[in-house]
Amino acid sequence: MNRFEYLAATLFLRILRLAFSRLPVRRDRVVLASARHPRLEGNLRHVNAVMRRRHPDLRYVLLMEPYSYRFGAKLIYLLRMGRAMYFLCTSRLFIVDNAYLPIHVGPHRAETTVVQVWHAAGSLKHFGLDAPSRRRRTERAFLHRYYDYVIVAGEAGRAAYASALRTPVERVLALGSPRTDFFFDPDAMASARARVLRAYPMLSGKRVVLYAPTFRGRGPRKRAAPGIDAARLRSLLPDDHVLVLKTHPNLDPHATPTDGYDVVIDPGTEVNDVFTLADVLVTDYSSSIFEWALLRRPLILLVPDLKQYRSNPGLYLDYRTDMIGTQVSDTDAVAAAILDDTFDASEYAAFVERHLGASDGSASVRFVERFLSGDTLPSHVSHD
Repeated sequence: MNRFEYLAATLFLRILRLAFSRLPVRRDRVVLASARHPRLEGNLRHVNAVMRRRHPDLRYVLLMEPYSYRFGAKLIYLLRMGRAMYFLCTSRLFIVDNAYLPIHVGPHRAETTVVQVWHAAGSLKHFGLDAPSRRRRTERAFLHRYYDYVIVAGEAGRAAYASALRTPVERVLALGSPRTDFFFDPDAMASARARVLRAYPMLSGKRVVLYAPTFRGRGPRKRAAPGIDAARLRSLLPDDHVLVLKTHPNLDPHATPTDGYDVVIDPGTEVNDVFTLADVLVTDYSSSIFEWALLRRPLILLVPDLKQYRSNPGLYLDYRTDMIGTQVSDTDAVAAAILDDTFDASEYAAFVERHLGASDGSASVRFVERFLSGDTLPSHVSHD
């Protein structure tokens, strides 16, 4: 949104907030909301499953309404945000995984607790208000305010999340990343593996090399990562290897060239599901590195633009000293790293302890115990 659009949307939502705040708060209602996907994914999906299992008596509302940059779609989105404001004003617990405009237009009611679970398992590249943008002043004026709590995967992420999401560090809780519970559940992993194999049977019996980079740019200017020549890489790998592409879910799948890959995974498939089959991950600055580290499998970082990326958008971790995996700058080096049989996972333990220390398979349970334990619901934070 530009500044005028933010101003108009904020005025509209504030008027609705005044009206809806006269209504009673439903203590039995929990809302999960996202402007990223049309369905539950990641942290929201895992938290939702445990809440429903442990508290089936509560009423759950799902607001899955992806934002679009087209003008007509923006108007429809604003009307949906008006509906979201009603639920924000009348619900006990409101959980989000990204910026969500109704939250940010002003302080919410004291009877409501707003929790940000974010959509990534760790802080790698600068995000939120730490991310550079030509519209940074506008975003700082309108976004990432009024969270009561922010949930992170481990102690190391608390400072970054506090800065990026404008939340006091004491309100950033290292309860663990709910989406990582998947990797501690053998049945869930086996089910996901079988599901992916049904969709892509050609992966069976092969050494799976997964290329899953993040995007470049922001907003409508998102673009594919540079650096890999898939046809060249495929020619350098033996026949028992299969080269798989998984594009970022927030990137137009048509923006990434697909020539040279043996398999292109559907954008709607969660990358963690594909991880169950992958033997090697090739990525760059994707936060999926954190989840991959839990598997203790080879990681190759294709980072020809590392110097530039350190400046824009910036990194919370120093790739020279703090990162696991093998760093390379071209396709031939990727092939050499894939074929190197001297993989050593010893460095992974310290990395996981530092960044995912609270992600032990019980993160979703801890979340539910913290925020839905009867009369011990954490107090609302004054945002005056």
